[in-house]
Amino acid sequence: MSDNLKRILMLLEHLSSAKDDGMQVAHLVEKTGLAASTVYRLVSDLENLGYLRKVDDRRLIPNFSFEQTLSISGMDLQNLNEACRTVSESLIAASEFISLRGPNLFWHISEEHVQQPIRLRASVGFIRGSYELDCISRMALAHSTTVNVEGVWDVSGFFEVGVSGGKISWNTAKTRIASVKPEGMEFDLMGNAKGVRRYCVAINGSDGEFAGLLTVAEAATPLRDVDGHVAKISTVLLGQKEAIEKGWKNTMNTVSHLG
Repeated sequence: MSDNLKRILMLLEHLSSAKDDGMQVAHLVEKTGLAASTVYRLVSDLENLGYLRKVDDRRLIPNFSFEQTLSISGMDLQNLNEACRTVSESLIAASEFISLRGPNLFWHISEEHVQQPIRLRASVGFIRGSYELDCISRMALAHSTTVNVEGVWDVSGFFEVGVSGGKISWNTAKTRIASVKPEGMEFDLMGNAKGVRRYCVAINGSDGEFAGLLTVAEAATPLRDVDGHVAKISTVLLGQKEAIEKGWKNTMNTVSHLG
């Protein structure tokens, strides 16, 4: 995918997600991480074409809908949005839903809490590779096969989480991925180079196929009670995982029965 297309898709995702309340250009620049000049140019083009209108307080209101759908049985993005809001409110932290597209991770949902002490660079529409072997990469890769990874990924490209970013051999990467418990929670206590610590669980479709990751993202500050903190997050994430997956199965069973 070209860089230009990535920028356009990211902008459209963000604008569409703000369909009700709109978004100011400055906020759009902050959320996308794109250069201000790029955002202003794309916004101007969209406005001239009639895809955006500007209201009195300079908020941009989209005249379009743009949403990436997931071809997973039982998938309901509304349920995932509600789950992320519940996680965020329960833990006063950010919560995300991230899917795997080939070797890339794609952010469908990013729910931030107003009281959380850190703001995330990764937001709706954000795309990054899965080569940094953090918890979200490990969990996503644990739901793929070695043959698939070796065929699609550059297996010489994996590297450590955090500031060091040291290279990881494919044999070491395979060992770490194999140690993941697909039905459990994966996390990185030390956090990444941006100072963000994530925890994640896998969400599966009604047929058991991997749909994506439900996460908690928080500031990687020292913890006084590591075990207690991890246990609390695990309870919340695994509880939401169970609720989402049961809900999808019940919905599909009802549809099947009615059919």
